Amino acid sequence: MASLDRIRTHGFRRWYERQLIECHAWLVSWFLGVIVLVSGVEIAGPGGGSRMGGVGLIVGGLAVTLYSWMRYRLLLEIAERLGEQAACPSCAAYAKFSIEASGPNPMPDGGDPALENHGGGIWLRALCRKCGGRWVLK
Repeated sequence: MASLDRIRTHGFRRWYERQLIECHAWLVSWFLGVIVLVSGVEIAGPGGGSRMGGVGLIVGGLAVTLYSWMRYRLLLEIAERLGEQAACPSCAAYAKFSIEASGPNPMPDGGDPALENHGGGIWLRALCRKCGGRWVLK
Protein backbone atom coordinates (compact mmCIF):
# COMPACT_ATOMS: atom_id res chain seq x y z
CA MET A 1 0.00 0.00 0.00
CA ALA A 2 2.95 2.34 0.47
CA SER A 3 3.56 2.16 -3.27
CA LEU A 4 -0.03 3.13 -3.94
CA ASP A 5 0.33 6.19 -1.72
CA ARG A 6 3.52 7.15 -3.57
CA ILE A 7 1.75 6.83 -6.91
CA ARG A 8 -1.06 9.06 -5.68
CA THR A 9 1.19 11.77 -4.23
CA HIS A 10 4.16 11.79 -6.63
CA GLY A 11 2.69 10.36 -9.81
CA PHE A 12 3.24 7.18 -11.73
CA ARG A 13 6.42 8.21 -13.55
CA ARG A 14 8.29 9.03 -10.36
CA TRP A 15 7.02 5.86 -8.66
CA TYR A 16 8.12 3.77 -11.66
CA GLU A 17 11.57 5.36 -11.70
CA ARG A 18 12.08 4.78 -7.98
CA GLN A 19 10.76 1.23 -8.24
CA LEU A 20 13.37 0.44 -10.90
CA ILE A 21 16.13 2.04 -8.82
CA GLU A 22 15.15 -0.04 -5.79
CA CYS A 23 14.88 -3.12 -7.96
CA HIS A 24 18.39 -2.69 -9.29
CA ALA A 25 19.73 -2.04 -5.79
CA TRP A 26 18.52 -5.56 -4.99
CA LEU A 27 20.41 -6.78 -8.06
CA VAL A 28 23.61 -5.19 -6.69
CA SER A 29 22.91 -6.95 -3.36
CA TRP A 30 22.57 -10.22 -5.25
CA PHE A 31 25.94 -9.65 -6.91
CA LEU A 32 27.59 -8.91 -3.54
CA GLY A 33 26.00 -12.07 -2.12
CA VAL A 34 27.54 -14.08 -4.96
CA ILE A 35 30.96 -12.58 -4.14
CA VAL A 36 30.55 -13.54 -0.45
CA LEU A 37 29.41 -17.03 -1.46
CA VAL A 38 32.43 -17.59 -3.71
CA SER A 39 34.74 -16.21 -1.01
CA GLY A 40 33.30 -18.70 1.44
CA VAL A 41 33.92 -21.56 -0.97
CA GLU A 42 37.52 -20.39 -1.36
CA ILE A 43 38.09 -20.16 2.40
CA ALA A 44 36.38 -23.48 3.21
CA GLY A 45 38.17 -25.35 0.41
CA PRO A 46 41.34 -27.43 0.75
CA GLY A 47 44.33 -25.44 1.88
CA GLY A 48 42.03 -22.62 3.00
CA GLY A 49 41.99 -20.98 6.40
CA SER A 50 39.15 -21.55 8.82
CA ARG A 51 36.57 -24.06 7.64
CA MET A 52 33.91 -22.72 10.00
CA GLY A 53 34.45 -19.18 8.74
CA GLY A 54 34.13 -20.42 5.16
CA VAL A 55 30.95 -22.31 5.93
CA GLY A 56 29.53 -19.20 7.60
CA LEU A 57 30.33 -17.13 4.53
CA ILE A 58 28.76 -19.75 2.27
CA VAL A 59 25.54 -19.83 4.29
CA GLY A 60 25.39 -16.03 4.60
CA GLY A 61 26.18 -15.47 0.94
CA LEU A 62 23.62 -18.04 -0.13
CA ALA A 63 20.91 -16.43 2.03
CA VAL A 64 21.67 -12.92 0.70
CA THR A 65 21.84 -14.20 -2.87
CA LEU A 66 18.51 -16.04 -2.76
CA TYR A 67 16.60 -13.29 -0.94
CA SER A 68 18.01 -10.52 -3.16
CA TRP A 69 17.17 -12.41 -6.34
CA MET A 70 13.58 -13.04 -5.22
CA ARG A 71 13.07 -9.35 -4.31
CA TYR A 72 14.65 -8.22 -7.58
CA ARG A 73 12.38 -10.43 -9.67
CA LEU A 74 9.24 -9.49 -7.71
CA LEU A 75 9.80 -5.73 -7.87
CA LEU A 76 10.78 -5.84 -11.52
CA GLU A 77 7.73 -7.91 -12.45
CA ILE A 78 5.32 -5.58 -10.66
CA ALA A 79 6.92 -2.44 -12.12
CA GLU A 80 6.94 -3.83 -15.64
CA ARG A 81 3.39 -5.17 -15.40
CA LEU A 82 2.03 -1.78 -14.30
CA GLY A 83 4.34 0.08 -16.69
CA GLU A 84 2.94 -1.85 -19.65
CA GLN A 85 -0.59 -0.77 -18.71
CA ALA A 86 0.16 2.89 -17.91
CA ALA A 87 -0.82 4.20 -21.34
CA CYS A 88 -4.38 5.42 -21.84
CA PRO A 89 -6.22 3.04 -24.20
CA SER A 90 -8.12 5.97 -25.75
CA CYS A 91 -5.40 8.54 -26.47
CA ALA A 92 -2.16 6.60 -25.71
CA ALA A 93 -0.89 9.23 -23.24
CA TYR A 94 1.69 7.49 -21.06
CA ALA A 95 1.47 7.91 -17.26
CA LYS A 96 -0.83 10.93 -17.45
CA PHE A 97 -3.51 9.66 -15.14
CA SER A 98 -4.89 10.09 -11.68
CA ILE A 99 -6.12 7.25 -9.52
CA GLU A 100 -9.90 7.21 -9.06
CA ALA A 101 -10.14 4.07 -6.96
CA SER A 102 -7.99 1.19 -5.85
CA GLY A 103 -8.19 -1.87 -3.76
CA PRO A 104 -7.00 -5.32 -2.96
CA ASN A 105 -8.76 -8.47 -4.18
CA PRO A 106 -11.19 -8.92 -5.79
CA MET A 107 -10.39 -6.90 -8.86
CA PRO A 108 -13.33 -5.37 -10.72
CA ASP A 109 -12.97 -7.57 -13.79
CA GLY A 110 -11.45 -10.71 -12.28
CA GLY A 111 -8.03 -11.54 -10.92
CA ASP A 112 -4.58 -11.71 -12.37
CA PRO A 113 -3.08 -14.99 -11.09
CA ALA A 114 0.55 -14.05 -11.84
CA LEU A 115 0.38 -10.92 -9.71
CA GLU A 116 -1.77 -12.48 -6.99
CA ASN A 117 0.74 -15.31 -6.54
CA HIS A 118 3.34 -12.70 -5.58
CA GLY A 119 1.15 -11.15 -2.91
CA GLY A 120 -0.12 -8.46 -5.24
CA GLY A 121 -3.76 -8.29 -6.06
CA ILE A 122 -3.78 -4.50 -5.94
CA TRP A 123 -5.71 -2.84 -8.75
CA LEU A 124 -5.90 0.80 -9.74
CA ARG A 125 -8.75 2.47 -11.60
CA ALA A 126 -7.15 5.25 -13.62
CA LEU A 127 -8.63 8.41 -15.10
CA CYS A 128 -6.71 9.95 -17.98
CA ARG A 129 -5.99 13.65 -17.42
CA LYS A 130 -5.73 14.23 -21.16
CA CYS A 131 -8.91 12.70 -22.58
CA GLY A 132 -10.92 11.52 -19.56
CA GLY A 133 -10.68 7.83 -20.46
CA ARG A 134 -10.91 5.23 -17.72
CA TRP A 135 -9.16 1.88 -17.40
CA VAL A 136 -7.91 -0.55 -14.75
CA LEU A 137 -4.26 -1.28 -14.05
CA LYS A 138 -3.71 -4.62 -12.36
